[in-house]
Amino acid sequence: MRQVRHGESGVTLIEILVSLAIFAVIGIASLNVLDAVARTGERSDEQLDRLAEIDHAFLVIRRDLSQSVGLETRLDKEGLTFRRTQMGETLEMSYRLDDAILLREIRPTDTSPMSQLMLTGLANARWRLLTGSRRWTSLWPAEGKSAAHRPLAVELTIEVMRDGYAFPQSVTRVFALPAGQGR
Repeated sequence: MRQVRHGESGVTLIEILVSLAIFAVIGIASLNVLDAVARTGERSDEQLDRLAEIDHAFLVIRRDLSQSVGLETRLDKEGLTFRRTQMGETLEMSYRLDDAILLREIRPTDTSPMSQLMLTGLANARWRLLTGSRRWTSLWPAEGKSAAHRPLAVELTIEVMRDGYAFPQSVTRVFALPAGQGR
């Protein structure tokens, strides 16, 4: 003899299908969130690497400028040129933008110049010098004049091109020159 059951004793096929559909939607949403987090992490890593490159270039420039000597600092449309000492030898240093690349050129005496790539992907690089009268200038020394005093500081503004952005992002750094240069 068969027993008749009253009430609900199991799960219907419709209920199983509905629960599977809910779990599928939750799974797809979770994968999309996980993918977005992974892409954001990759972009953050790329940006941190780029900032490290920029910071390293600024560190080298600061070191070069902190060892600058003499009154022979020049700033023109080509870039910044100055002399610095290294292990008793005087080197002519210059920084210039060449086809979206910031180059550092080192000219030791009695040898050919060496170029070092500092940064790539630049839209522009602008240099300015702070004069003894506390004014910024884009030319040094002024045309037709000789430099009686050295500048007090150097300002560099670079415009960095970034993937996914239509316009470059500007980064400005001011480098103090060695004590007494403005006197």
